[in-house]
Amino acid sequence: MKTALSLVLSILLATGCGLVEDVKGMMEKAQAVSKAIKEKHGWETQVGWNLNNGKLTNVTVMFQSTEVREQKVSLLEAAAADAVARTLTMKPETLVIQVVSQPGN
Repeated sequence: MKTALSLVLSILLATGCGLVEDVKGMMEKAQAVSKAIKEKHGWETQVGWNLNNGKLTNVTVMFQSTEVREQKVSLLEAAAADAVARTLTMKPETLVIQVVSQPGN
């Protein structure tokens, strides 16, 4: 019984370490996506993602409305898609573009 429990714990810990590395790597890549957009267009962004069973299900790029209010959606989409394609090795199943605003802006 102890051996089986030890084996299960070892497997869970090994899997968990891989998950931690995946998340850490994605955080660094999300920052790189933001940096690429900032360098090319001058817009501050936040980037989020969802991983499901090792697959990148979606990437969300959030633009501040005060910075992109006059831009066409197609330009925002192209900027996000370009930065994601150049930065991430995994292709997301979906790319979500969000324009967010603070109350009163």
